[in-house]
Amino acid sequence: MKLITEQDLRAEIGGKDLRSYRVDRGTIVTPSARQYLSDRKIELLVGDEAPAQPKETIPPATLPPQGAEAAEPKRARFIGPDGGTFTEKPEHLTHLSGNRLVTKGHPRIAFRGRMDSLQSKIMELQVRAVELGNGVLAEELDELLDFARSLLAAEVTGRPVDDVPLLGLELDEIRAMSHNPKKTFGLGHIRPHYSMGALCVGLNALRSEVREVELAAFRAFSGSDGALDSGQDMPDRRLDVLRALNRLSSAFYILMYRHLPAEYKQTSNEWS
Repeated sequence: MKLITEQDLRAEIGGKDLRSYRVDRGTIVTPSARQYLSDRKIELLVGDEAPAQPKETIPPATLPPQGAEAAEPKRARFIGPDGGTFTEKPEHLTHLSGNRLVTKGHPRIAFRGRMDSLQSKIMELQVRAVELGNGVLAEELDELLDFARSLLAAEVTGRPVDDVPLLGLELDEIRAMSHNPKKTFGLGHIRPHYSMGALCVGLNALRSEVREVELAAFRAFSGSDGALDSGQDMPDRRLDVLRALNRLSSAFYILMYRHLPAEYKQTSNEWS
C-alpha cells in the first residue's frame, strides 16, 4: 500500500501547473498532502475517477435581472424643499412629515429641537429633585414631561393636542391660579431669587424655557402675516400647540408656589 505525503507531492509537482493529480486505489494520501493539493486548486483523482466538469457560467452581460429593482430604475421616495425628488435622503435634509424633506434650519424642525431640549432639562431637574429628597416634585415633573412628549408627537403627526388635566387641574383652574396666585397660595407673583432654593430656581428656568419654545412655535406656525388661524385651508397653523405651551408654562409656575421654602414665603420677594 503506497503512502503519499506532502513532502512527496512538493518534490513531484514542484512548479508544474496541474489541474488534477491521480493516485491508484488503495493509496493513502495524508491530510497535509490533501491540503497541499487543495491550496493549489489541484483536484485529487482516485483510480479511473473522471475529473469534475467545470460549471457553466453565464457572462455577466447576459445574466437575467434579479427582481423588479434590477429591471426598473429606483423610484423617488422623497420630495425636497424645492419640489425635487430623491431616491435616498440627503444628509443635509431631514423629515418634516411623510416623505417631505426640509432643511434642518426649517422653523418646524427648530421648534422640535427646542421641545427636545425642554424634555432634557425637565429630566435634569427630576434627577436633582430626587437627590434632594423631593420625590413628589419628581413625580409632578414626570406628568409635565409626558405632556411635553405628547405635545411634540401631536405636532409631528398632525393630530390635535390632547386636552388633559395637568397637576390635577383643568385648563381654567391653571389659568386662574397662575393669574391670581394670592387667592390660592396667599402670595403675590413671585420675584425670582436665589433664596428660593435649587428646585424652585430650576422650575423657574423651565418656565422661562417654555416661553422660548413658544417663540419657536410662533415662528414655525404663523403665516407671513403673523396670523395663527387654524382653519382647514391652513393646517400648519397650530393654535392648539401655542395654547398647550402657554398652559405648560403656567403649570411650572404653579409648581414653584407648591415647592417654595417656608422661609421664602415669609420674605417680601414678591412683585408689588
